[in-house]
Amino acid sequence: MFFFHGWGGSRLGRHPDDTIAEALGVRIIAVDRPGIGLSDSKRRRTLLEWPDDVAALADSLGIDRFAVLGWSGGGPFAVACGYRLPDRVTAVGVVSGPAPLAGAGTAAYLRPSWRRIARVAQAAPWVMRAALWRWGRPVRRDPHRFVEAAVAAMVPSDRRVMDDPGMRAILVENACEVYRQGGRGMYDEGMLLARPWGFDPEEVRVPVVWWHGEADLTVPAAMGRHMAATLPRCVAHFYPDEGHHLLYERWAEILTTVA
Repeated sequence: MFFFHGWGGSRLGRHPDDTIAEALGVRIIAVDRPGIGLSDSKRRRTLLEWPDDVAALADSLGIDRFAVLGWSGGGPFAVACGYRLPDRVTAVGVVSGPAPLAGAGTAAYLRPSWRRIARVAQAAPWVMRAALWRWGRPVRRDPHRFVEAAVAAMVPSDRRVMDDPGMRAILVENACEVYRQGGRGMYDEGMLLARPWGFDPEEVRVPVVWWHGEADLTVPAAMGRHMAATLPRCVAHFYPDEGHHLLYERWAEILTTVA
């Protein structure tokens, strides 16, 4: 199973306890996307180039068929693999993933702030770059302090997840790894997610399982509901009191279901 990290994350964002996957017989391959962590930058890339990268990686590892799991901003990349590689992808799992921002018009799932981001990405990308540079400064300056502030702002269910010292360490390591090559990778990712996906989710024929917390403050559950209604073979699970980081509390359930 290939694991795709969220936007602002890296390959380190998987669950820190590898014995869970081992006990379930699931081989997790966590991958940095271009410009993030250890992966070479790839300027002006598109969402549909990612499945080609994944296929090349699978070929190099001698893997014919596989599942994909995308968390948060990694969700669209997982769905894209289901669309582009239907003969190789056995199932797509998405946790706390977004719906398309561009071309959604006045869709109910789009908050006004999301609409502004999509418009700015199209009309004034330099504004996005400046905003992301400013947003990344405190992360690069003091990742421990940044993580503490981020955890303090989380909903109770997410704070409970982050009470685990291993999880807190993952957040700090993740924050550092995202900027290993500077901030360009984050910018490229943000622009890619704010632009059209290049395919219609209604055309994805691979089975999709979706998990979303109703208390998610990062990616609204309305986005998950829209995708669950749009993807033809989607089974969706929504949890009233859980937030954006339900991936970690439900890791065993997610792996078992998708595998």
